[in-house]
Amino acid sequence: MTDAPYGTPRFAMPGTWARVSLTSDASVQSSIRKLVERAVGRDDRNASLRQELRSRFREAADVARENDAVDFHVALEIAPGVPMPAWLAVFLPKFDSAEFAAFGSTELGKALDFGLAGVQTENPASRSVLDGDRMSDKIKAVRQAFRRVRAATDDEPELQLLQADYWLTATHPNRIALMTFTTNFVDLEEQMLDLFDAVISTVRWPVPATVPA
Repeated sequence: MTDAPYGTPRFAMPGTWARVSLTSDASVQSSIRKLVERAVGRDDRNASLRQELRSRFREAADVARENDAVDFHVALEIAPGVPMPAWLAVFLPKFDSAEFAAFGSTELGKALDFGLAGVQTENPASRSVLDGDRMSDKIKAVRQAFRRVRAATDDEPELQLLQADYWLTATHPNRIALMTFTTNFVDLEEQMLDLFDAVISTVRWPVPATVPA
């Protein structure tokens, strides 16, 4: 995992989410096993569902870890008894001061285009700059959402996914973060994006006292 000298973004998430430790392969496996058992239980009748969820979340967590994510969360329920299959990975890309100084909404959009390079999408990506009234005055965010398909395997069928990438910039000191939400609730795209936007609107990124601003 990448060092985070300025700390990591903090945010509030509706419903029930579980954090997956990305420290090691063992911690990823243990975290996912526990959260799946928490969500599904240990009844033998749910063994195949547990296996499917473990595989799906493990694949997503492994990709996050391989790309130096600093945080990874899995949604369990949006409300008691109402499951919500979704996950969130947080990244802290490194940019020097000169690069950051040029970053505005347009440049963040270019970064999003770069992030989509090589990604097979089912529809054109939609882009939105989050309204300043919903964000801290020191944090700006651009969202890019698109649908993609996870190819079928011997064990699992093809899966359609909705992905929403949020590039955030913060100042004093200059920082950039990428928060990526993914869900298979593609038929509820508008509602899911509203939910993810709501999470982003709560983002605060306090700097540790030991780091000079």
